[in-house]
Formats: sequence, structure tokens, C-alpha cells
Amino acid sequence: MKKLKVCIVGLGFAGSVHTDAYNSIPDKVKIVGVCDMNREKAEMMSKSYDTKAYTDYREMLKKEKPDIVDVCVPHHAHAEVVVAAANAGANVIVEKPLAPNLEDANRMIEATKKAKVKFMVAEDQLFLPAHRMAKDLIDKGAIGKIFMARALSVVCDKPVEQNAWQLDPRNLGVLMDMGVHYFMALDWLVGEIESVNAMKEKVVVDLKGKEYDDNAFTILKFKNGALGEVALTSCAVTEQYNRLEFYGTEGTILIDHSWEKPLMYHSTHPETMTNGWVRPDVEHLTYPGYYPIAFGYEVKHFVDCVLKNKKPDVTGEYGRRAVNVALTAYKSAKSGKIQKVENVD
Repeated sequence: MKKLKVCIVGLGFAGSVHTDAYNSIPDKVKIVGVCDMNREKAEMMSKSYDTKAYTDYREMLKKEKPDIVDVCVPHHAHAEVVVAAANAGANVIVEKPLAPNLEDANRMIEATKKAKVKFMVAEDQLFLPAHRMAKDLIDKGAIGKIFMARALSVVCDKPVEQNAWQLDPRNLGVLMDMGVHYFMALDWLVGEIESVNAMKEKVVVDLKGKEYDDNAFTILKFKNGALGEVALTSCAVTEQYNRLEFYGTEGTILIDHSWEKPLMYHSTHPETMTNGWVRPDVEHLTYPGYYPIAFGYEVKHFVDCVLKNKKPDVTGEYGRRAVNVALTAYKSAKSGKIQKVENVD
């Protein structure tokens, strides 16, 4: 079998873990180039993975002619790299959020469609084994009709330098960067989001002249009538953790990634009835250790989609929906009013 040629653009945390994921499937892919504006970082990565280093992704596209380009640059730079990669004939996977605005999201979707290449948003929350198990339970009706869902994400990722990429105003703040994870996951697990009521503030970040929401709350209403909540902070001084809760007419699912067994559920549905709480075995490492697992599955999924000519599970259109919810939440926070999520599909 011919190996797919892969190039990675952006070698921060996400790019590094993605590179590891490709390196774990040498029978299917060969990493032919890595690119970062920081030459030292690019050269270090190239030596670690026996590949070529670049500081200019356009040069890399021209010389390497990759089958897959993996884009892990800051949010506001996604569109430029994705469009160039698509125009070069490469299939493209891009980190979340797809873009910090709908204009860039649409540019990427249109460019990849025009080029007739595969396009996927790398949303790790949809590839975590515990979340896949929850999806299976929900689809089986194990907890009945969901009437409430909650998500809490607590991380220590507060920017401390004036030139931190998070503080570029085009990237917005945690409501976009972190919120997109859960807007997409809840859309997938509960249903499409109809309206939002949000609050966001810069509470802890004290860099002058920098607008960056480091804490946010969003109340959701789903089209199926369920209610939801997403609470976010990037300012934790304790260990980081995240949690999802689903309450239904016939049971409850709780997922806490700080637990060794991250999922527990209780069901009164006749076909899935439990005797109290059940903690099934599921592949897991406590947060943030689960990243290589989720990134590994999402990368392998995209590679298989390219090899087998299949549609990716997380399309550009799906990623755009989550971005639209985040942007609507910003409108709500600014206006102090509930905002309807307009259709962008």
C-alpha cells in the first residue's frame, strides 16, 4: 500500500501530539515535512521524526506535494494555510476552532470543496473513548430523553506575556477557544443548539490593553427542548479537569476525566437497566493525559477517510456550527440578552 505523505504546519502542543499520532501509523503515512515559524523548533522536530524542517509552509507544499496537511497554527491563521493546502491538492485536517469568524470558516469550506479534497476539524472531544461510549448509550435510549446537560472545563492556560498568541484580538478568548469544544460535543450528544445566554469577563488576566475573556458561562437551549450549561475558566491554580453531565427521563450519565474510570451511568430503561451506578471499563488516561488517545483516534480516522475515500465524521460544516454558537454567545454577552443561533448550514 502506498503511504500517504503528511506535512504538519504549527508545532506547538497540538502539532506535536498530532505528529506523534502520525508517527504511530508508519504503515499508512510518512511525515515528509514539519513547519513552524520558529526555526529551532522546526529543526528539533525534524530530527526527532527523521523528516524535513521548514519555516515557510508554502515552500513545504511546493516541494513535498503532500497528500495530507495538518494545520495546528493559531485560530486566526487557519484559513490562509487551509486554503493554500487545498489549492495545492492536499487533504486537510485543521485544529479547532475551525476559525474565529464565519467568513474564514466559509472560505475554508468553499476552497476544500472546490479542490475536491477531504476536510476535517480536529475536535478531540468527539474521539475520546468515554464520549464515544456516552454517545452509544444515548443513542440506545439508555437515559431516555435528555432534559439537561452540563459541561465544566477548568484549565491552567492563562496567557502571561504580551505577545502570547491567545491575546491576538482576532482569536477572541476562552468562550471561543475552550467553548467550541463543548458546543460541538453537546451538539453531537444532545442535539442542535437553538439559543444561548452568555456572560464572559477578563477576571484574572492583568495584561494591560489586552481584551481576553478568561472566564465564561453559557446557558443553552437545544432545539429538542433540553437545557444546558457550559462553564469555562483558563485560570485554575489546582489540577486541571473537565466534566460532562447528562440527565434524562430514564437515567443519568456522568463523565469526569479526573477519574480513573471516567464514565458512570445509571439507567432505568428496560433494555439497559442497571442496579445502581455502573462504571464500565473504557480506554482512558486522566486529564490531561488523555490527549494522545483522542488525537490518535482523530488522526487515524482522517487518514482512513483519505485512504478509503470516506466522508470525515467532523466536517467543516459541523465545525462551523460550533463556531457560530460561540459567536452568538459573544453577542449575548455583549447585549446581556438571550440570542437565537441563526442557521449557517
